[in-house]
Amino acid sequence: MGRREIEERLFADFEPLARSAGVELLDVEMLSENKMTVLRATIYRPEGITLDDCARAQRILSDRLDETDPIPGSYSLEVSSPGIERVLRRPKEFVIYRGEPCQVNLFAPKDGKRVFEGRLVELAVEPDGGETVVIEVDDEAGRRGKSTGGKSEFKGSNAQVNGRKTEPVPGDRAGGRRLVSFDRKNVSKVKLLYRDERFKKGRN
Repeated sequence: MGRREIEERLFADFEPLARSAGVELLDVEMLSENKMTVLRATIYRPEGITLDDCARAQRILSDRLDETDPIPGSYSLEVSSPGIERVLRRPKEFVIYRGEPCQVNLFAPKDGKRVFEGRLVELAVEPDGGETVVIEVDDEAGRRGKSTGGKSEFKGSNAQVNGRKTEPVPGDRAGGRRLVSFDRKNVSKVKLLYRDERFKKGRN
């Protein structure tokens, strides 16, 4: 069984257990650190994660691992909060963090750029099953309502991505805005951007 398959099985197994502990499971990663296998479970609550939350979830998930023993060899379990510049991996994270500042890094450039910053709008699932990352960026062309030359078009308070209407994200609406979409296959990572003045309890 490959690493990704193990992560998916553990996530499906752990998710209801985490909810029973009063937290939401964001992700499970199997990592190699100092030649040791580490299972890292990331948990979330809107009001913030405490040490007690981590300890409670750790006990529940550790007991489950003792029952199922899903990984051959020795490993350790870590339970942690998301951190302030989290890289988003799972669809549920794009829902939880909608409207938050983020950075999108690309494998191949779009409009001559590999890095874009804006507010997270959504991870859209297209009719063919593909996924599209959508962010909202400041833009003079957006304020004038002109086409951006890509897949996104800003029209007043709403916008369209690939012909699908998308509601504006929460936040300061001053100035021009436009939506920019990226084929997820070309996205190397989507990272939250939290600076000191924007730090929120739910992300610590």
